[in-house]
Amino acid sequence: MRSFIELKVSIIIPLYVIVPRFFRDLKKFRKLNYSNYEILIVTDREVDNIDEPKVRVIYTGKKRTGPAEKRDIAISQSKGDICAFIDDDAYPHPNWLKNAMIHFNHPLIAAVGGPGVTPKEDKYWEQLTGFVYESYFTGGKARYRFVRENMRFVDDYPAYNLLVRKKVLEDVGGYGSHYYGGEDTFLCLKIHKKGGKILYDPDVVVYHHRRALFLPYLKQIANIGRHRGYFARKYPETSRRLFYFLPSSLVIFGLILILMGLLFNFLYIYFFVFLFIFSYLVSIFSVVRKAGFLDSLIVSIGILATHVVYGSNFIKGFLTKNIKL
Repeated sequence: MRSFIELKVSIIIPLYVIVPRFFRDLKKFRKLNYSNYEILIVTDREVDNIDEPKVRVIYTGKKRTGPAEKRDIAISQSKGDICAFIDDDAYPHPNWLKNAMIHFNHPLIAAVGGPGVTPKEDKYWEQLTGFVYESYFTGGKARYRFVRENMRFVDDYPAYNLLVRKKVLEDVGGYGSHYYGGEDTFLCLKIHKKGGKILYDPDVVVYHHRRALFLPYLKQIANIGRHRGYFARKYPETSRRLFYFLPSSLVIFGLILILMGLLFNFLYIYFFVFLFIFSYLVSIFSVVRKAGFLDSLIVSIGILATHVVYGSNFIKGFLTKNIKL
């Protein structure tokens, strides 16, 4: 049976898009099986209709700030021993804090993260994006960020579900960047360099709404790929790994086949055979995942598009000297 220490937790939400869903999700924090917490919402714009217990709204006083800057503002005003980061399009499982706090009994644990799973109430095209994320053909070894897998230590974890000791945040200078995408990678790298342990626990769950397939989702993937490519060049300690280069290799391989096909038409056959086999394997996998056959075909196209968009933007980011917001 798990036991935990009742440390005070500051839940930090950088609010960017103010939509009705956010207010509905905010009410779900009432169900947390943990009493010693506060909620800090950081926003650039006026917010009405927030009448929730333990919630404090912090206005940046600026026209536009990124999520890293919003989180740093909240950290400076937080009263908790632990800062729990969650996005404005996510909400926690009732045992989110309860399951995470047990690990902070160990002094070497600097941070704890857990999966951001697709909520059941997400709409059809958002659910399909969830299937894309959950596929081994998409996430590979990083799939544990979206589904529950075995507990492990990691050196990089997304801030949509990340709890960090405030003392550790102060020691590393907080997020300390203006990256809008990859700001969590930069933070985790600093924690890693200081010798802090980051633990992934599958029971530390949040429900993370997906962006709809295709365009909204692929726009997000393009930003992720661009920042990862930039980090692979500038911060190789945790980002220059073969796993991150694989989609770019797929893009380059496809371009080579297309260019060679202009000279040797029969090579197009190999290209389309490759696409067919890839789509077929992914479709079969998705059927096993209970997505349905037609949905599986759509998911397979989404996975292929993910690799193309991510891979091409990874190359773009890798060649960028100074990435902008």
